[in-house]
Amino acid sequence: SSRVGSVSSVRAIAARLAPRRSPPGSSGLAFAMKRPHPGNEGLLPKSGTKVYYWPATGKAQTIRLLLADANVEWEDVVFETEMAVYSSQDSLPTIARTDAYRKFCDACREKGGNSTTNTPMLELDGKFYTQSHAIYKLVARKSGLYPAGADEAYVVDNILAHVEDARQPCYQVLRGGVDKETFLGTLLPNHLGNLERLLGDNDFFIAHSFSLADILVFDLLHNFYLAQVPGACEKYPNLKRLYKSVGERQHIKAYLESDKCKKINKFVKLE
Repeated sequence: SSRVGSVSSVRAIAARLAPRRSPPGSSGLAFAMKRPHPGNEGLLPKSGTKVYYWPATGKAQTIRLLLADANVEWEDVVFETEMAVYSSQDSLPTIARTDAYRKFCDACREKGGNSTTNTPMLELDGKFYTQSHAIYKLVARKSGLYPAGADEAYVVDNILAHVEDARQPCYQVLRGGVDKETFLGTLLPNHLGNLERLLGDNDFFIAHSFSLADILVFDLLHNFYLAQVPGACEKYPNLKRLYKSVGERQHIKAYLESDKCKKINKFVKLE
C-alpha cells in the first residue's frame, strides 16, 4: 500500500544517511546531537522576536520550541480570553466570536498582509512571516535544524506531513467530531504507530542528527497526545525514547519549566 511504501522509503533514506559509527575521536553523545546543517546556526536575532497566536499551544508551539532550543528570547503576543482555550467542545468557536479575538485578527492582518487570520505569525527584525509550515522551516534553517541535502529534507518534510495529519484527531475528539473510543482504539494507534515505525531504532528521525522533525514529534506528543491521554507512549518505546531525549535538551527543558510556558493554554485530559 502507499502508506507502507511511505514508511519504507523514509526509513530507507534515514538508514542510508546514517553513518555506522561515530567518527574517530568523537564522543557518542556529541555526535548524536549534531545538527544537520550547522553552518546556519546563529542566524536568528537574539532580541525583538515575537510570536502572534492564541494564548495556547496549537500550531504555534513548535515555533516556540524551536526558538527555545536556539536560546532565542521572544514575546508571545496574544489576546485576552476568560475561557480556557481547550476547555470544552465549544470553547474554540466561542472564543473565536469574541471582540478580543476579532480585534487581534484585525491587527495581525494589518501586519501579515493576508486576508485570513495570519496566525501563527512570527516577527523577526521587524519582518512578518506567516503560514505555520513555512515558519517552522524558516526558523529551523536559521538555527541549523533543517538539512541541506534533498534526501534528508524529504525525511523532515515527511514527518511534518505526518504530524499535521496526527494533530487533527486531537481537535476532532475535543470538539466531538469523533468519539473517544474511535480516537483511542483507531486514530491514536494509527498515527503514533506510523511515527514509531518511521523512527525505528534510530536516535532521531535523521539518524545522529537532531532536526525539526524531532521537535515536531515532541510537540505532537507533549502538547497533544500525552496531554489528552497520559501514558499514550507506553506502547511505543521508540517514541518514548525520543520524547525523553528532546525533553531533556537544556533550553527546551528550561522553557517547559518556565512561567512563560506554564501560562499558555494546553489540551486537557480526555474524560
